[in-house]
Amino acid sequence: MYKIVPLLLSVTFLMTGCSKSDTSVEALKSVELHEENIQTIKEIREENARLQEQIIQLQENVNSEELRNNLRETLNMTFKLMAAMESGDIAYLKSVSSPNVNISKESNTMTILYEGDPAYEVPFLKGIHWDEFEFRGYDQKDSDHFMLFIAQLINTKGSEGNIAYEFSFVRSPEGVWLFDGYVS
Repeated sequence: MYKIVPLLLSVTFLMTGCSKSDTSVEALKSVELHEENIQTIKEIREENARLQEQIIQLQENVNSEELRNNLRETLNMTFKLMAAMESGDIAYLKSVSSPNVNISKESNTMTILYEGDPAYEVPFLKGIHWDEFEFRGYDQKDSDHFMLFIAQLINTKGSEGNIAYEFSFVRSPEGVWLFDGYVS
């Protein structure tokens, strides 16, 4: 009988040992799999961050290209508008103006109408020398509204200073920039 007890104890220890070692092997495999999943998730997150940076860079490039084109077009139009005001080219002024701008040939003025705001009248710019202008900046409110800021530098002794101008442009349904008024 005493021989059976040690045999039973041995079998019990062996079974307990085997079952625990199977569990520990499975636990080790589970931990390794978990670590692999964590590493995969980390790599995917890094790749996602890199791709998001690329998307942002591409959007900035597209936006900056569009912005450069808008700036170039509206700046060129501003100088043509000033030349047309100086020469009295009413046909050109009307052809590039939005419906918010009414041109008066008789008084050499423009009446600017904005919905909800009172109309205001501005005179044609005359007697301006091109070397007196300074570019001050721009503001693109959205894809259909653009503003240019320029100044006329006055260097005449005794009346030094500057006059700031804000030229507004709006995009037509056809995609062309139209003059939408100016403020000085």
